[in-house]
Amino acid sequence: MAKKFLCKDVGMDCPFEAQAETEEELMKQIAEHGKTAHGITEITPDLMEKVKAAIKDE
Repeated sequence: MAKKFLCKDVGMDCPFEAQAETEEELMKQIAEHGKTAHGITEITPDLMEKVKAAIKDE
């Protein structure tokens, strides 16, 4: 079952969506997007919790 993430689900005003077969693959996409689009260089435990909560099964 594929995993899906929407940036707006963590409170960002951003249309970014990512999909992957595994949470690990998805987290790589999310981390890269956070770095390039939002300047996030460190994922805090609070942010990680929000991101994981926003990941949905497709």
